Amino acid sequence: MNYRDLLERHPDVLSDRYGLSFSRQQRPADIVTAFGRCGVVKLEQALPGATVAAAGEAFGRLVAATPAQRDGAYTGSWHSPWMLHEGDYFPAAAVMSAVIRSWAWDVVEELCGSSNIVLLIKWCTARHSVDAELGVGAHQDAKVVAAEVPFSIWIPLNPVMPGKTSGLGFVVPPPDGLLPTLPNDDVGADYVMGDPARLWIPAYALGDLSIHSRYSPHFTTGFGTATDRFSLEIRPMARHKTPADYLDLAAYVARRDGRPTIVETRYGADKGADGFFASADLSRVTSPEVRTTVY
Repeated sequence: MNYRDLLERHPDVLSDRYGLSFSRQQRPADIVTAFGRCGVVKLEQALPGATVAAAGEAFGRLVAATPAQRDGAYTGSWHSPWMLHEGDYFPAAAVMSAVIRSWAWDVVEELCGSSNIVLLIKWCTARHSVDAELGVGAHQDAKVVAAEVPFSIWIPLNPVMPGKTSGLGFVVPPPDGLLPTLPNDDVGADYVMGDPARLWIPAYALGDLSIHSRYSPHFTTGFGTATDRFSLEIRPMARHKTPADYLDLAAYVARRDGRPTIVETRYGADKGADGFFASADLSRVTSPEVRTTVY
C-alpha cells in the first residue's frame, strides 16, 4: 500500500482524533500530558510564519544552485544546519532562534524537566524532500538517530497538505521501546497498518511544528506530486542528561532575565561552524557573556 491508497481508504487518518493539536493558550503541562500519552503533539502557530517562509525560500535557492540532477532518482537531500547559508544568513539559525524565543520553548522545558537545555546541533538536520510515491512504513528515532535523545522537533518550512505535499505521519500511541525492523531499519507496513485508527497524518501551516518521542513510529509521506518540501529537525535535551559524546556541536540554553538564552557553545575547529554560531539570528538569542569552546 502507498500513501495515496492510505488516504483514499482511510480518510480519517487526517483528523486529529486524539486531540494532539495545541495553541499557545494551552498550558505546557497539559501539552506534555498529551505527549506522554500519545508520543506526539503539534503546536500551531508556534513560530512567526514570515521567519519560517524566508528560511524555506533560502533553502530552496541553495538547493537549486547545487549540481544535483532531477533524473527521476533524486528524491531530496540532507544538510548539516551550519553548512547551509546564503552569505551570512543561515536559514536553520533563524528558525532555531525563533524556537528558542517562542512559547514552544516552554513546552521543551516542561518535556525536559529543566530550563537548562542542550540544543544538539550535531543531531539537527535540514532536509529537502521531493514528493515521490512511497510505500507505507515507519521508523523510530531511537533506532536511526540516537537512543538517548528523548524527542525531536520537526518544523516544515512550507505548508504541508496531505495528498499534495510530503509531510510526516505518526502511529499513536508509541510502544515502550524499539520495535523489530527490516534490514533498512524501517518498521514494516504490517505494523503501521495493523490498526488504521492509530494513524495520524496532520496538515501544517507556516509556523506549525510537531514534537515526537524517540519511540514514536513516524513516517515521511509521499504522494508522487514531485512538489518540494523543506524542513528542519531540532533535537534538544536536558543538560544534565546529555552524554558527553553528543556535545561536539552544541548550544546550551538557560534562562537569563527570564528569557531562554544561549549561554555556551561548543564546536570543533574543523567543523566550519564559526559563521553559524556568529550569525545575526543566533546572536539575538545569545548572552553577551557567552562561553565558547572551540576544540
